[in-house]
Amino acid sequence: MQASIRILENTSVEDFMIKTLARKLGTTSMAIYNYFDSRDDLLEAVCDQICDLFVAPKPRASWQESLRAWLWALKEHADRYPVMPHVIGINGHTAAGWLRITIPVTLLIHDALGLRGRKLALATYVFVSGAITMINMVSNSGEYLHAESHLSLDDLKLSAEHQQIIRKLPIAALEEKEVFTAVFEQLIAGVAAYGAATA
Repeated sequence: MQASIRILENTSVEDFMIKTLARKLGTTSMAIYNYFDSRDDLLEAVCDQICDLFVAPKPRASWQESLRAWLWALKEHADRYPVMPHVIGINGHTAAGWLRITIPVTLLIHDALGLRGRKLALATYVFVSGAITMINMVSNSGEYLHAESHLSLDDLKLSAEHQQIIRKLPIAALEEKEVFTAVFEQLIAGVAAYGAATA
């Protein structure tokens, strides 16, 4: 498992191969297939191991504070295991470890907002999927924030006023913590708004 995680730190999930792992371990692919039926089974096991290491925060005074604490804990865990967002859904199967991480969120939304059935499923799915997607995107967007654009604003046919707004936009000055704070607050506000709208 640890060898697989190390390989995945520098290799995309799509490029991960059993023979690469076997070579790293000094064994054969067939030896690994004694333990796992397929590459996907191995990747699911890797995800489960990573997810099992997640330390859930203790409940807070309000459901919003509890979700906020969960989001920051998830972000810290994804920082430690950057491959996690890429292995939580292999071949259309959600890893059991990911469910263990997210079920407390479902129950919290159920208890706090009274959502049931499809409404609960939708609120939970949007919240946890949005969380892991945004954590992955923002964590990997450092280069984007500081990238030079080769596209002239004139090419976008913006008005002079709109060009000035875009030119003065301080995207490169954004700090990671303030971006995550804004993202997390929007996710929590979205759950609250959805709960109020469906009440």
